[in-house]
Amino acid sequence: MAKAKKDTQSHYSEIVKDIQAGKFEKVYALDGEEPYYIDKISDLLEEKVLQPHEKDFNLTILYGKDTTAIEVQNACKRYPMFAERQLVLVKEAQTLKGIESLEPYILNPLDSTVLVLCYKYKKFDGRSKLVKVFDKQGVYFTSEPVRDYQMNKWLTAYLSSRKIQASDQVIELLITYLGTDLQKVVNEIDKVLINLPSDKIITAELVEKYVGISREYNVFELPAAILKGNIEQAFRIVQYFESNPKDAPMVLVLGSFYNSFQKLYMYHYMSNQPDSAVASALKINPFLVKDYRAYAKIFPLARTEAVLKTLYHYNQAALGASPFATNTEGSLIKELCAKVAFG
Repeated sequence: MAKAKKDTQSHYSEIVKDIQAGKFEKVYALDGEEPYYIDKISDLLEEKVLQPHEKDFNLTILYGKDTTAIEVQNACKRYPMFAERQLVLVKEAQTLKGIESLEPYILNPLDSTVLVLCYKYKKFDGRSKLVKVFDKQGVYFTSEPVRDYQMNKWLTAYLSSRKIQASDQVIELLITYLGTDLQKVVNEIDKVLINLPSDKIITAELVEKYVGISREYNVFELPAAILKGNIEQAFRIVQYFESNPKDAPMVLVLGSFYNSFQKLYMYHYMSNQPDSAVASALKINPFLVKDYRAYAKIFPLARTEAVLKTLYHYNQAALGASPFATNTEGSLIKELCAKVAFG
């Protein structure tokens, strides 16, 4: 009976748990379109299989395009020196010619060798005999790509594992601008974490500052331009969004507008409070309070309330609950901006 296929995340977690516990297999065959997990497993093996002082003689790193299957086999058949085992790490194994000829060795691997095949961006030929023996002699792991609809769950879990908090809006923002390339997502988040305050909360402002988002044309700058009364700049941003719809899905535009005008609404009821109290309530830098003081002159309380009602109606439209929903997102954003800017 064929083994039930494990999902990437749970299988990865099992493998990591065993490696951390010092339980090493003789063969690790790592393939798949998503390189992130392949790199994580191979890096962990490189860290854990050998002690630092054992690596000079017992760590062999080979690259598929620069070696042959015979050389891989010969490396695997050597015995470790002054260590319990050796590690043979084959990177870019998808470019290794004659990889099928490794089958005899994998059928009868040395107990003292840990062989790791990093076969990135594709899968081993499922019809080959090689694949059929991987599970018998070790671990066969396939790193499936994370689909668009899975990224929210993946990123939420990743941030939770790092004990980092982020709102749904921030998570959607990261996904929209970074896509589903997990290593890119992790690298960009690390940039933010280096500059993260002690409360370990990733805010939209931190994402805007430290992640590679267009400084001039993004979902933050659109409501900011309108709040400042810079209508010409606002509609330049709208034109950019119409040409680049993936950069500004309606849900993010609405979220950014709501975040800005909700803070302005709160400011109207705290305008007589010290700047420190206002900043604390609005969760902004005290230096930015003066901006809200200026926004309040352009958008008095009644007008601010009207904007929040407008946002509610356009949120309904985006969800398909109004006649406007037949419009494209680009035209909805343009209409929204016109109503907010001109009342």
